[in-house]
Amino acid sequence: MRVLGFLAAAALVAAPLAAQQPGAPRRQLLETRISEQFLENYRRQAGLTPEQFTRFRTIATRSFQQRRERQQRERGLWISLEMQMRPGVAAVPDSVNKLLDGIVALRLANVDQFKADDREYATFLSPVQRAQLFLATERLQRSIEDIRRRMQQAGGAPGEFSPEP
Repeated sequence: MRVLGFLAAAALVAAPLAAQQPGAPRRQLLETRISEQFLENYRRQAGLTPEQFTRFRTIATRSFQQRRERQQRERGLWISLEMQMRPGVAAVPDSVNKLLDGIVALRLANVDQFKADDREYATFLSPVQRAQLFLATERLQRSIEDIRRRMQQAGGAPGEFSPEP
């Protein structure tokens, strides 16, 4: 689990710098490495068979990509909402309402994806393996949130204020 924490920290530290560059290839590479390390650590921890790992990898890779895309869209919505809510600037209620609706819709999509992924995992993972996956995912998410909090307290990069889904 220390490896996951280190990889998550590296990604979050590098992410604001890479995000400032067009295409941000370094961030993408880092995210890929973190995903691959997570998949491999889980494979070992859960003792997956080669067939289970192939199925798991397919679902998890698709899920990671879809979640990253939603996170990017959500970050854009939060930035737009922050712009609407600047002190001294009259917010446009219609725009604010659409932004809020968009944020809620993306968060609900995350929940829907989580449920759909779990239904798929249940077809080939044992309850214990699924529990191990839940715990590993939760630990990773908490590490990422902790790192983001520390970065924000240390004066993180612009656009990093918005809460993560």
